[in-house]
Amino acid sequence: MPSLARRHFERTLAAKQSSAAAKSPAATLGSMNDRVATLMLGHRHALKQIQSVKAKIEAKRGFLPEYAAYVDGVLASGAGVQDDVLMTVMVWRLDAGEYEGALDIAAHALRHDLVMPPGFNRDTATAVVEEIADAALKEAGAVPVETIRAALDLTDGHDMPDEVRAKARKALGLALKDTDVAAAIEHLKAALDLDPKCGVKTELNRLMKQAEAEKADAET
Repeated sequence: MPSLARRHFERTLAAKQSSAAAKSPAATLGSMNDRVATLMLGHRHALKQIQSVKAKIEAKRGFLPEYAAYVDGVLASGAGVQDDVLMTVMVWRLDAGEYEGALDIAAHALRHDLVMPPGFNRDTATAVVEEIADAALKEAGAVPVETIRAALDLTDGHDMPDEVRAKARKALGLALKDTDVAAAIEHLKAALDLDPKCGVKTELNRLMKQAEAEKADAET
């Protein structure tokens, strides 16, 4: 992990380069910061040598602190310049479960219409929502409720396949089913409306029956 002095230098340099790149439409930050670009090139090469998905995620988790100061500097600058290093860090943070940091980058990216790095077919909003929704649906409790909600709020108004947004509403509904039945029903209904094949009918019917029973009990 870089020293405090090094992190301060990286953060300051990234902010300056981001502001400078914003004045030159042909510039991209990934090419302006030689150290960061070289670092990512090496890390990408290392990842290609790893076959295990779990091992790749652990490797990314280990690499990420080396980019923290750079990311902080770019975000602090507020300059919207396409930056493949920044966008790759966002993807790695999503993979590593560092959702808050990933959403910080996503907010900047969506504000400035930054696109995903080479090799990714999905647009930024779709990628962020789908990665978080998939993680939440794969393992209950793996993604905080507020993270799922934040991803949906952040991408509200951004175009994406209905099936992807349905996944996120399903994930949010399932995450709330034990703590807020009414909200869970609302989200599962929204998911079903977006994608009739999203697989929520059984749970939705169960929750609706539970809500009716609870209402009847309260009235007696």
